[in-house]
Amino acid sequence: MAAAGVDVIDLIDRHPVTGFQIGVLILCMLVAALDGFDTQAIGYTAPAIAAVIHLPLPQFGQVGSAGLLGAAIGALSFGPLADLFGRKWFMIIAMVVFAIFSYLTSQSTSLGELLSYRFFAGLGLGGVTPAFLAMGAELAPKRLRSVFVTVLFASFPGGGLIGSLTSAWVIPTFGWQSVFYIGAVAPLLIAAILAIWLPESVRFLLARNIRQDDVRRTLERIMPGAVPAGVMLVAPPDPAREGVPVKHLFMEGRAIPTVLLWVPFFMVFMILLTVTFWTPAVLHSVGFSLSAAALIIGLNNLGSVTASAMSGWLVNRGGAFRVLIPGFILGGLSLAWFGQATSSVVTLGAASFLAGFFVGGTGTGLIAVAAGMYPTSIRSTGIGWAVGIGRVGQFVGPVLIGVLVGWGYTVGGIFYAAAVPSFIGALFLVFLMWARPKMEADDTEAAAPFESAEIPRKIAAGR
Repeated sequence: MAAAGVDVIDLIDRHPVTGFQIGVLILCMLVAALDGFDTQAIGYTAPAIAAVIHLPLPQFGQVGSAGLLGAAIGALSFGPLADLFGRKWFMIIAMVVFAIFSYLTSQSTSLGELLSYRFFAGLGLGGVTPAFLAMGAELAPKRLRSVFVTVLFASFPGGGLIGSLTSAWVIPTFGWQSVFYIGAVAPLLIAAILAIWLPESVRFLLARNIRQDDVRRTLERIMPGAVPAGVMLVAPPDPAREGVPVKHLFMEGRAIPTVLLWVPFFMVFMILLTVTFWTPAVLHSVGFSLSAAALIIGLNNLGSVTASAMSGWLVNRGGAFRVLIPGFILGGLSLAWFGQATSSVVTLGAASFLAGFFVGGTGTGLIAVAAGMYPTSIRSTGIGWAVGIGRVGQFVGPVLIGVLVGWGYTVGGIFYAAAVPSFIGALFLVFLMWARPKMEADDTEAAAPFESAEIPRKIAAGR
């Protein structure tokens, strides 16, 4: 019966991208943007919140880290759950959790309340990440998967850019609480749209061999009339994997590549968050106005958005290692310059843009690699654990910089320290290049991000 059916994955891969797929991509981009928005919001509201709860500013890193610890746990736990039960509803649940605790953050009156609320808000944000990245990857045709995923992750710094600009405007006018009111209302609206309009991942349903009618309805929205009524819908074989999906990240030749990939994730996420979280306070302490700090962080986010939008195409054209290893190195050099460029807003802005460009683009490229390393049945788990390890880096970074701030380190010293993880990330990508994963035969697309431009050209030629 399956042999006479229609291979849905091949059909999607050969069909042109449609407005429906773009619509799903845009919805997932909005979800990603909320993460960046919240990260920027907590950084800009730090001085005001610290004053309310009588917390010395150098100790505010623990507040940022509480949210990031929640995000790490959310990514590590929701990813496997999304692989077991589906992408859509875990996205919605995570969004609602974030909305509730974003609002409660605005009502905080003590350090204990604030730590609790930020933890659970982070749990929601971390939980939604592997689901929307897997959804975007699985609805895209194979030839454009890296592009879809990197566009999605580019929405994180895009949300950060919106967050920096919004915070600079609404905080003086409406107070710091207004930022978190926005962070509560926006995800509830998006969650409602997801519940009404977003379908479950076709690849997930086919991998589980369930809900053929839902698959058929989704295909009709993508390519009306292309699938005959009554025909069996099938997907390429995906070997049954029993038990907890996490253990499969270390099976079938994936153990060493998985661990090697986690180190660059840890490093790049630590850098991205640490820079955006602490820069406003650090620059303010050496005489820059909050509006100037907002501009500088906005340029950092602009650089990250620009590079993130390009990184999928670059990885497809040149191969992951040829793009990401130099990106890490140049990102580290840019961060070191950032710490020495405090003579003017112009030079600091240029250094900030370049740091965002190279570090942000590298981080997005890593997401594309993670999405390509794992087959459908464990893709959310693979992405979720890679991002979760990155979230652990985000948890560690602000605390370490807070220690340096408390010790009286200069701006230059702080950003020299922030540059070191970039070079470590480059080193471990070299190790990963030497340990190229041998992907299993049922998901040969997984190897594509590691290869040169020849692979994407062959895929395109085989349409």
